[in-house]
Amino acid sequence: MRKRLELARLGFLVSLFFIIFLNRANAQCSVTSTNGYTVNVSIVPKTIVVSTTDCMWGYNYNVRFDYNISITGPNAAAQYTLQARIYCVNGQMNGAYSLPLGGGSGSAVTTTNPSVPHNGTAYGYNSPYVSCTNANVSTMQCNAIDLIIQGPGIPYQVIQCNSVISPMPVEFLYFDGEKKENGNLLTWAVESESRNDYFTIETSTDGTTWKEFAQVKGAGNSTEAKTYEFLDSKNANESTYYKLSQTDLDGTRNELALKFIPVNDFEFRVYPNPTADGKIHIDFSNTSNDASFVVVRNELGQAVFQTELESIAKSGKKTFYSSDLDLGQPAGVYLVEVHSGNQLVERSKLVIR
Repeated sequence: MRKRLELARLGFLVSLFFIIFLNRANAQCSVTSTNGYTVNVSIVPKTIVVSTTDCMWGYNYNVRFDYNISITGPNAAAQYTLQARIYCVNGQMNGAYSLPLGGGSGSAVTTTNPSVPHNGTAYGYNSPYVSCTNANVSTMQCNAIDLIIQGPGIPYQVIQCNSVISPMPVEFLYFDGEKKENGNLLTWAVESESRNDYFTIETSTDGTTWKEFAQVKGAGNSTEAKTYEFLDSKNANESTYYKLSQTDLDGTRNELALKFIPVNDFEFRVYPNPTADGKIHIDFSNTSNDASFVVVRNELGQAVFQTELESIAKSGKKTFYSSDLDLGQPAGVYLVEVHSGNQLVERSKLVIR
């Protein structure tokens, strides 16, 4: 019989999911035509594109962004006008005038090329201006977006989309861990860093009460992917939760991810990730006799998929599971959790494109 999950104990873990996956630059607008169809637009500023690599006397820049545009409902029609304006430091406007009229997703770059002047000295900039080598969507304060739209049943209008949330100072990729002969090896990776002072590792025996365990120095500002490692030799003989956080140069801390390493061996893989159609494969093994479940949560922390894993083999005390799953979920960011009995034993971020 399937055991009930102890949702109360998972309250903190769901809260952590909100912190990790909702703190992203994002603006969304929806416009409904009098003809009955709706245009949905999502725009996510990603990087700053400067016009020169030598910014001795100022520079010009544009914004690279991701977009997702859908047209739904009856009498759907391609738009006559669909443009965006991304506003950055000091209200500088970056115009995007080539969004696909019939919908679709992809990446594009603005074209208006605003200027960031120097302060009168070579390579000198005053706050909030930053040098071209440190320019990103956070430091350039690209935090407001307007949508310009016109089409059948939609009169010409400029709409202020929801204010975007400042993106994480690190573009986080993953947090992993495994048991080694000399301790628990923690590994995490980031694609880029902005004003990143250091990472903090906290430990817990129950996933609720935490204590700071270690700090690892960050790279400050970097546009290159980097992998970090830390070996914990003190908690190798007990099941341990690890929480990874990142602290800015101004002291602001952002929680990134959670990892559980049990005293007994567990193995867990989710692939392909990202997935284009919501179909994934899960490999998992543990030494518990309790039933194992997969729970998938959306960005609101809601469980949108749940199933019990069927064992395929046993070897000694270890039980192996291998399943093909069709989540049937739309594009977005999800959290895949594996529970053994009433215990959360593993989780992983999943992207459906």
